[in-house]
Amino acid sequence: MAHETSGTSPETTPGRATGAYGLREVTGADQQEWDAWLAASPGGGHALQSHQWGKFKKEQGWQPLRLLLEKDGEVAGAGQFLLRSTFPIPGKVMYASKGPWLPWDDTEAVEAFFEEATRIARREGAHTLKIEPEVYDEREDVKKMLGGIGFEKARYDLNFDATILMDLDQPEDELMANMSGKTTRYNVRLAGRKGVEVREPEDFDWAFEKFYEWLGDMAEQKEGYDLKRPPEYYHRMMSLLNEVDQGHFFFAFHEGQPLSVVYVFVFGNKMWYMQGASDRENRKLKPTYVLQWEVMRWAKSQGITYYDMVGIPKKENRDESDPYYGVYKFKLGFGGEVVDFIGCMDLPVRPRLAAMWYRLEPLYYRAYLKLKKSIFY
Repeated sequence: MAHETSGTSPETTPGRATGAYGLREVTGADQQEWDAWLAASPGGGHALQSHQWGKFKKEQGWQPLRLLLEKDGEVAGAGQFLLRSTFPIPGKVMYASKGPWLPWDDTEAVEAFFEEATRIARREGAHTLKIEPEVYDEREDVKKMLGGIGFEKARYDLNFDATILMDLDQPEDELMANMSGKTTRYNVRLAGRKGVEVREPEDFDWAFEKFYEWLGDMAEQKEGYDLKRPPEYYHRMMSLLNEVDQGHFFFAFHEGQPLSVVYVFVFGNKMWYMQGASDRENRKLKPTYVLQWEVMRWAKSQGITYYDMVGIPKKENRDESDPYYGVYKFKLGFGGEVVDFIGCMDLPVRPRLAAMWYRLEPLYYRAYLKLKKSIFY
């Protein structure tokens, strides 16, 4: 496994201690060090909070900023923020994609974290502190606490806030038994009987080219699905995560012919289903079903116990009119738990500028997409 190293011990900027907690900014930490701290935080972190993700987004114009919450010298929480100018609105947005990871039951800890994070945001010239914690939407206590700090619901959720979680910490026969028998379990077994095999290709570039070819086909066919990133973005992101074993392609093959692909993120004991695509032919072999099953089996062999299938319609849209309804039913068939997170929350650090940015956001995103052929975040 490759690691980006600084060649020196990580530098830290002490923060102000609030009660039993202290927050410090970490600079110079390498991939192993930051990821170990993140994995030790409550909930175990997310791939989009990893050091390698920060390195990738830095290449895209974002400035990573990493904060550790500590209590008695031990890690109590962690958050990687990404900063970027919002010109022509003066200042920056400071965004924690799928973070931070804090002890949400501890009001003192959460308030200490954001008191210092807000001070740092002002120092960095940020007008908006944007978070995306994986807190269940049903946690009214946490939403009330964040509201008391000053957070408001953001205009947009930047990543999916609704998903299906699979508990892989159970025997394979129990996982199979929890599947929908009439479709999912039957199709997994059917694909196996037809000779469909699953493996991770050694040639990354071949895997990417096939994946992106199918992704383009899917964008042409599927209502509501659009490629808003250039291929260079996907290739660089996937190759960087592949370098540190945090990204993996898996393909379903039949008699040597590739039929279907998934790309997963891995961090600690967690895995996320980020992208999937298939050849338009040979769907009768049901490769997507056995592909998911074999990826789960692989994950279990790696000690992964948490599988986030990522991306289902919001609860108010879970009906056949939603373009993702079929994907939702497919994922649901594997027997996981439907979960809704609270999504993105904004803290106006400089209220006047934050209000200007909020009003400008829709126009800004459209203009950025038109000019850059990509998404701002």
